[in-house]
Amino acid sequence: MKDNYRISSIFGIPLELHVSFLLLLLFFLVYSLITLNPGPFIYIVMLFATVTLHELSHSLVAMRYGVKISKITLLPFGGIAAMEEIPRNPRKELAIAIAGPGFNFAVAAVTLLLLAAIGEAGRIFPFFDMRIAEPVDLLSLFFKINLLLGAFNLFIPALPMDGGRVLRSLLAFRLGFSAATEIATGIARMIAIFMALLGAFMPNLWLIFIAFFVYIGATQEGEVSKVHLMLSGLKVRDLMSADVVAVDEDITLEEFAEIMFSKKHMGYPVVRDGRLVGIITFSDLSRVPREKWPSTRVGEVMTKRLLTISPEEEASEAFMRMARAGVGRLLVVDEGRLIGIISKTDLLRTLELMRLMRD
Repeated sequence: MKDNYRISSIFGIPLELHVSFLLLLLFFLVYSLITLNPGPFIYIVMLFATVTLHELSHSLVAMRYGVKISKITLLPFGGIAAMEEIPRNPRKELAIAIAGPGFNFAVAAVTLLLLAAIGEAGRIFPFFDMRIAEPVDLLSLFFKINLLLGAFNLFIPALPMDGGRVLRSLLAFRLGFSAATEIATGIARMIAIFMALLGAFMPNLWLIFIAFFVYIGATQEGEVSKVHLMLSGLKVRDLMSADVVAVDEDITLEEFAEIMFSKKHMGYPVVRDGRLVGIITFSDLSRVPREKWPSTRVGEVMTKRLLTISPEEEASEAFMRMARAGVGRLLVVDEGRLIGIISKTDLLRTLELMRLMRD
């Protein structure tokens, strides 16, 4: 079963819904139909729209700084704009981090002004009353959702939330990215433990769920920082395999299997008339039944989406790019020419060697 489902694309950025968000939408739809009360479903749709615009704000600012966004994923507790690289420049990370909450606060301010203009500003009280009795309550609800989402993301200083990224960027001005990440992840873990204990005491399963997300996210950020530190100074060129074996798209999978058995690599670039057109891996081969190998061409099953990296990029960037894309290797391209391939195995072997040298 797939975890994410692509539903649209905005400014060229794929928009995906996590299966848990889909289930949440379905639950509120059924609940609203059973109770003949459209309010809960309207609320979740408003939340969906607000979170989407929040993440899009992050993405647009990141793209302005040249950071590519691979996708936006919407989850029940918020969203994630998957950046292909995390800016090491604290000014850039700060600008990207505050863009989402900043958008929410701006929308909340405009909505409150509209309510005041029509003499209905008092409808925002009591603040946590989310009922929709009249059409004007939709504006009041939209104000509250934006204000709460912006405040929740910005004022909890826990990675990977916006507040945690703001904290890290401020620390990074003095301490550098790696040290700032170590401090920020430690604070995030403490906040997550406190949230989990509070959720268990209340009890509040939603708070426990968010605490789990924060703890896991902070731990991952810490691991990424350690990898970056250990691979510091190493370029892709230093670790890549320059002896690249490419296969023609017209050979059969039977022939490809023989090459794979002979060369013992798990992935191979695919060429057409000497031009790079794709990549084929053991996973691609294994999805085709054995009896069809003699009649199936490499070009029919290869992956056409090419993930490349420059030989002058940091080795740590290659590691993170593979992790974000869920792939095991990147093609190394210099001025349009394929000059090598770097795999997760190459990087893990280097990390293990460096750990042994440090012990």
